[in-house]
Amino acid sequence: MIDRADIDAFLAAPKASVAAMNWREKLSKKDPQWWEFVSALEVGGVVMEDAVFCVQWRSAKFGSQDKYNCALLFKGLRVYAVDFDPDGQHTNKVGIGRPWYKKRFGPGAHEHTWSDDGEGYCEPIDPAFPNFQALFEYFCQHAKLNVSGGFVSPPSVQMPLL
Repeated sequence: MIDRADIDAFLAAPKASVAAMNWREKLSKKDPQWWEFVSALEVGGVVMEDAVFCVQWRSAKFGSQDKYNCALLFKGLRVYAVDFDPDGQHTNKVGIGRPWYKKRFGPGAHEHTWSDDGEGYCEPIDPAFPNFQALFEYFCQHAKLNVSGGFVSPPSVQMPLL
């Protein structure tokens, strides 16, 4: 079981990515359209084995819009994230006692924060981000994260002909 004090200390600490952004196709049988960037994190001058920064993006396809997210993983758990899903909805299954517990909302941007009963709780956020870079910058500011080289746009993707 993960200790809440450890999560709070991790989230409060300034963090830096070990690597500069370098997009790679995400290996996924379910949805091969995703791209991702993953980096270990340095906290307090030490590269942590159990801390990861992850960014994912899927280009618009078949009438849907671009979808993207940024996340901090700590000890294998998604402890903080910001997602933009212009086509989907989210229902909180954790977050007992929190304002959006068991509520459904979406589409749009939402912010995931840790709850005492686990990962997955989120709340809708405003502003509406005009683009992926704006969401990335919001995330980095709130995550206390400095990404080496800053934001790099995802690759241009051409959909295959049917």
